[in-house]
Amino acid sequence: MRSFKQIFKDELALIIEDKSILLTCLIAPIFYAFFVGSIYKEKDVANIPIAIVDHDHSSLSRKVAQLVDSNEKIEVISAYSNLNDALFLFNSLDIQGILIIPKDFEKNTINLEGSTVELILNNTKFLTSNDINKGVQQVMLTVAGGVRLSYLISSKIPAELAEQQAQPIMPVVKSIYNATNNYGDYLLPILLVLIIQQTLIIGFGQSVLHELTHYKTLSDPEVNFFEFTKIFSAKGLYYFGLYASLFFLFYKVIFPYYHLDFKGSEFLHFLLSSFFILAVMIYTTFLGTFFKTTIGWTEIMAFSTYPLFLVSGYSWPIEAMPKALQVIANLLPSTPYFTVFNKLATQGAALVNIKSEVIQLLLLLLLGYLLLYLRFRYIHKKRSMNTVVSQSIVGD
Repeated sequence: MRSFKQIFKDELALIIEDKSILLTCLIAPIFYAFFVGSIYKEKDVANIPIAIVDHDHSSLSRKVAQLVDSNEKIEVISAYSNLNDALFLFNSLDIQGILIIPKDFEKNTINLEGSTVELILNNTKFLTSNDINKGVQQVMLTVAGGVRLSYLISSKIPAELAEQQAQPIMPVVKSIYNATNNYGDYLLPILLVLIIQQTLIIGFGQSVLHELTHYKTLSDPEVNFFEFTKIFSAKGLYYFGLYASLFFLFYKVIFPYYHLDFKGSEFLHFLLSSFFILAVMIYTTFLGTFFKTTIGWTEIMAFSTYPLFLVSGYSWPIEAMPKALQVIANLLPSTPYFTVFNKLATQGAALVNIKSEVIQLLLLLLLGYLLLYLRFRYIHKKRSMNTVVSQSIVGD
């Protein structure tokens, strides 16, 4: 049997020799942090170019164009009477949207008959398209409210009462957990954590598969569960130390580089990040026992990134998912950790505010260890039965 020290030395040799593990665990997290992050670096975009196609040529349509252009997020670079001229700029990506004001817009609006305004957006850049959409909607609501107010005042209704009837519900938006109110600040922190998670799964999983295929650990009758955990504890020390350091690097360097909020207790951040690393490594070891090759593992896990993100509850409420997906989501360490991370980093939460998520993360850590034990016992039992059958055949 290999000693703890020997396993530790063998793993270091493997990391140095296996370029795939080295690139995945050391180079990829830093590279993708800057590559993916660069997409959202300019999180608060301004002066997004659009064109307006005005079929009405009325004072109200010109007023709409002026209000849209006055929005700090939008810049009207041209106005056309023909949609094809605007589409030429749109298709060449010189503009990101086209606002189409229909004929008789002023007449129908003033008569309270309603008028449909069309908006064509380039949705390949959802950050900019979202800002255009919000800006235009705000303008149209303002115009509609002003028209209703004018109509009510002309109907001899007192100004204060007319104002209340024109705008019966006044929206008040206060950004609490996303101060800049843009997708970049909301998505980027979790995308950075997701990079750490996925590179750890892929890289450590490759090490697990190397152990299982090269040393035939699960086929060795002398390896009990204690020896099994000792082997992967020795191997995992490198990865735990490396990814704890990566979390520190991300917190201290990458987050400030992208001007991301990082609130809450740093001690809690690092403590819970450590629990998360351990949980991911245990689940990776458990899942690795179902694979035969490192190539198969890498291919499957590389495509798991987006599904794992979607079911984590960060982009879509878990309660709104189908029941089966809710069960899966609540069994993933990323689900409570993403929630904990968001509450700590952006909300400055204390331990009492994340108690349920911390308990869930610790329970999942224990569950992963239990699943690993049951999986080992199943393989050990199956191996023993095959040995008995083989001996019976030889005896006959």
